[in-house]
Amino acid sequence: MPYPLSADPISVSRWIGYCQFLNHCGSERRALTEQFPSPDHVLDAPASVPLASWRSEIMRGSKRDYSCPPDSWVMTMTDDLYSPLLGECDDAPSVLFGRGDYSQLNKPAIAIVGSRRPSLDGRLLAQRFAYELASAGFVIVSGLATGIDAAAHRGALEAAGHTVAVVATGIDTTYPAVNRTLSETIVENGALLSQFVPGSAPKRHHFPRRNRTISGLSLATLVIEAGLPSGTLITATAAAEQGRDVFVLPWSVRHQAGRGCLKLLMEGALLATTPEDVIRGVNWHRPLAIGHASSTHVSVSGGDGTLPRTTSQTALLEALGDGSHSSDDIARLLSLDIAEVHRDLVKLEIDGQVMRHDSGCWIRA
Repeated sequence: MPYPLSADPISVSRWIGYCQFLNHCGSERRALTEQFPSPDHVLDAPASVPLASWRSEIMRGSKRDYSCPPDSWVMTMTDDLYSPLLGECDDAPSVLFGRGDYSQLNKPAIAIVGSRRPSLDGRLLAQRFAYELASAGFVIVSGLATGIDAAAHRGALEAAGHTVAVVATGIDTTYPAVNRTLSETIVENGALLSQFVPGSAPKRHHFPRRNRTISGLSLATLVIEAGLPSGTLITATAAAEQGRDVFVLPWSVRHQAGRGCLKLLMEGALLATTPEDVIRGVNWHRPLAIGHASSTHVSVSGGDGTLPRTTSQTALLEALGDGSHSSDDIARLLSLDIAEVHRDLVKLEIDGQVMRHDSGCWIRA
């Protein structure tokens, strides 16, 4: 069983020292955690030279004042409730810190990842796929980033399903801060997970390691929308190296934010145009619950890579993506005044970069 953390600051500090030592043990980590599954096991064992530095690290951590949010816990890779899928990976984290329902780590999961700055189509597709996959019984795993990650988490929550957010910080930090409310909702309806000790900041080298944990927890990884280069491709590569299927949505060759998806498909990733494609691919037989508003059909066709002249127009074209959307939808997505959106659309129309559809919606020319 995982060890509770929030009630005892000294316990938190000792676990941090315990974890920091294991992080430098390479291939010996698994054997050490089997023999010494907690800081107390290290401290209570007969004195020996090999344990001296580990004890020193644990006691040094005890002198610091760490705290964790309510309902925090920690588990090692030898815990019975540690994800069996993640445990198969050679680079599985020796220790996981978490909040929420740790039983979610033992349920069938699908990772959904993609761009931090998706088009409106990409955002809607992420939400739709997450909603229907969660309705089919999958836990949705993602990274709590803005864009596709956040949309995937929200789609699972809208389906009254479960979702796991794997973060690149300590569990006592929310990054990005804009997702703080979403993070707390995930804790109540799933789990927040980190392989990094409490107090860890979002360092650049944390994200590739976090991405490998996302794919390691999952039966398959679904890439919604990804550019070139992107962190999403790191997750997809990790999934393939871990022997997991990678499903990818197709995009127009003119859709710049979808070029990473086309690259993955050319390299052998599996094509997914509906949630059923993913379900069939992993041999899952629970029925879908289709018909929610977030499962609205979204076209993925057409587009133009022409760059606009201003930052706001660039954001507007990225939001349009390859789809057909109303000015109201675009204004809501970008949090802009509708009058400002209309002005930019008219300028882009004059410049030949967008067109007004007969339905009143806008598309890229």
